[in-house]
Amino acid sequence: MDAQDKIRTRYDDFFGKDFMPLIRHEQTQGAEERIAYANEFAAFQLGQIDKKLGRLIELMEARQQQNAPTTALA
Repeated sequence: MDAQDKIRTRYDDFFGKDFMPLIRHEQTQGAEERIAYANEFAAFQLGQIDKKLGRLIELMEARQQQNAPTTALA
């Protein structure tokens, strides 16, 4: 596995879980850090939704084409 695959896997694992604010025991996160993390998490989740909806549309279109009446050329 190359370095980019490792990073991608780590990213998917991290953002694939439910949202949890990053908590540090020594210090509190600043508002900018919290907002940036929340935005990145939301963008990842929207990307996942987009992928799933795209696949759903493909399946629905394929199903519609299977059920469409075929017309013979006269």
